[in-house]
Amino acid sequence: MNRSKALPDGFKWWIVASVGLLLVSLLLVLGDIVAAFAYFSQKTSPLWVTLLGVAGALGVGLGFAGLFVLMAVAGWRSHRESKRVEVISPVHEDRRDR
Repeated sequence: MNRSKALPDGFKWWIVASVGLLLVSLLLVLGDIVAAFAYFSQKTSPLWVTLLGVAGALGVGLGFAGLFVLMAVAGWRSHRESKRVEVISPVHEDRRDR
């Protein structure tokens, strides 16, 4: 039986991009946490600390959303593949004699 892949090879760069975005965003969030502790004694934090946190949160959301979409596509393709039926016609005795 010849089965197709759930995710084609062309989707591998989407996985790399999603995981890369997720890792960079987690580093931004970590930097935001460090900066928030550094400016904890002041009444307000600088604008760049807020923007760093927003960029990190958006990146984490987009990274997880990308991975979720990839897994949804893989599940849908796998489900569709499992529903596919291969029909093999029977060989009749009178056809082999000719």
